[in-house]
This record gives sequence, structure tokens and C-alpha cells, in this order.
Amino acid sequence: MLRIMACCCLLASALAADEAVEVVHVHDGDTFLTEDGRSVRLLGIDAAETYEAGGDVAGEMLEKYVLGRKVRLESDRSDTDHFGRLLRWVWVGDTNVNLLMARNGYAEVRLFQEGLKYEDTLRALGEEAARLGRGLWAFNVYTPPSIALIRERVKRDNPTDPGVIHWSEAADYMGKAAVVEGDIVRTYQSQRVLFLNFHEDYRNTFFAAIFTSELPRFPTDAKDYYLGKRVRITGIIKEYRGAPEIIVSVPEQIEVLGPATDTEN
Repeated sequence: MLRIMACCCLLASALAADEAVEVVHVHDGDTFLTEDGRSVRLLGIDAAETYEAGGDVAGEMLEKYVLGRKVRLESDRSDTDHFGRLLRWVWVGDTNVNLLMARNGYAEVRLFQEGLKYEDTLRALGEEAARLGRGLWAFNVYTPPSIALIRERVKRDNPTDPGVIHWSEAADYMGKAAVVEGDIVRTYQSQRVLFLNFHEDYRNTFFAAIFTSELPRFPTDAKDYYLGKRVRITGIIKEYRGAPEIIVSVPEQIEVLGPATDTEN
């Protein structure tokens, strides 16, 4: 028993210890490689992928902040993610790079776990960046963190006709904010995402996605709650593997109209 307790103490100390490393390569706006070959994923934020709109800009900004520099890595609740990447708060001197990316609008806040050290500050900075249109928030790269801001985007992107579109039209509005209506005919929850599908051909048609870290804010058993409902979903329509999607971050993005209709949804 004493040996087990000692091992646990050593592990806790290892997770808590900061370390200084040099950044030799930046993969994208939230991941980089250290001089000793380890991959580091910045905690609390999510940047556009390199193949997505704004991904190149997000990557360039992280390069500007960390590439070729000695940075300090600060651990938190989990040591690595499911890809084996180190999950860290990253510091350059007294500057927290995670917070800086969110504040300047080059990454959105994405808390895959609760109780992180700088969670409240991160949320506040992300909301401020979205409200003021900083960085990539000036474009429809990320989904605003409040329904009020999302509705403002809908009005901006559809000045003459800010009405509702059918889910089958979503691909025509790629890169724009819109209100999409249809029946949810299928749901699936993976370890990280709850998918709300509007057609059985879920790989090639419009869907909505809720990250599981956000589910505590939604109705209990959201997977079953939304299934078989007629809904309107407000958000920014993006492309994911060739299909249109809306990322749902707040419950107010989903308006339940009633049971699914019997006619073509």
C-alpha cells in the first residue's frame, strides 16, 4: 500500500511540474512539436484545421508566438489526450499563449473537460473576442459563444432574407450563418461528439454537432431528447468531410418545434 501511495505521489508531482522546452514546428493553431519530438496540444482552445477557412492564419499566429522559442509547459487535470499529445497551458515569459490565442480571436474556447485552471478567464476572453470581432471572429470561422451574437451573424449574412432554410439547402449556405429547419431522424454519440442527423445518409447530408463537454448545458439525455423532433438550428454552416454542419455550443441554438413530421422532412 505504501508503495502504491508513493507512486501516486510521484505521478501527481510529475503532472504538476512545469518544464521548459523549445518549439521546433507548429502543426496548426493549437498544436506544436517540441525539440525532443513530443506533440503539445494547447488546453482550452480549438483552432481551425489547416485545411479549413482561417486555419492557415491561426497556424501563422501560433508560429509567431512560439516557434523557435523556449516555452514553459504547465499541466492541468489530464496529462495527454487520446492522440497521445501533451495537454498543456503554454507560457512565453509571463504570457499565457492559450489565453492570447483566444483573446486575439485566432482560436475559439473549447473546454473538453471541466475545472481547468484558467477556465473562467478563458471564457471571458473568448466572449470578448467574439463580441468585438477580433481576428478570425471578423469572419464566419468560429461559432459565437452566445445566441445573441449568432443571431446578429444571421442578420448580417442574410440582410434581405433572414428567414429559415430547409436542411437540404444547407450546402448552398456554406460559410454563412443561417437558421436550418428539419426533422432529426438519427442521433449518435461518440466519446467527443453528439451528432444530430437530418437524413439516414448521415455522411453526405447536413447535421448538427454538440461536443460532449458542452452536454451538461443541454437537456438530460440529449441524444434521446432531440431524436424524432422537428427543430430549427441557428448557427454557422461549415463543411466537414464534404457535408454541411453546424456546431451547437449553447442550447438556445436549437429550437424544438414539436414532433417530427410524417412528410418529407
